[in-house]
Amino acid sequence: MTTVEIALIFSGVINVVLAIALIVVIARKAKNKNKTQVDKIDVIDGVRYTKSAQTLDEKGATMVTLNKGDVILERGKIYTVGKGGLLPGKYTILSGDGAKTFNMRVGGIVKEYSHLSNIVLAEGEKISAVSHNVVLR
Repeated sequence: MTTVEIALIFSGVINVVLAIALIVVIARKAKNKNKTQVDKIDVIDGVRYTKSAQTLDEKGATMVTLNKGDVILERGKIYTVGKGGLLPGKYTILSGDGAKTFNMRVGGIVKEYSHLSNIVLAEGEKISAVSHNVVLR
């Protein structure tokens, strides 16, 4: 084997390794294409997944600070999941004005919820805060 043949074989091997690395990078980007992360909220294929932040102070009192991605439900206003920025998925319900318990209408049924309750909302479901303003995180 001459030096030229060795150099051609070596460059061929390097090209194959680079092509495999490029394919791996493209596959990883395609896999994560539909996933975006906003603070502690993952949106995957249009469904919202949440991780609750600290909502009680050291004395145990309700402490709500709005984070990016939080949704405020005004009392008496009806919201439809999938329209107006409310994505289907799991939410943590927080009292918007310090109440320990509050009423919400989900899917036409009024139920009492407490601060830090979890709720799963489906596409097309209607939700409204009945007694107090509420924050969905």
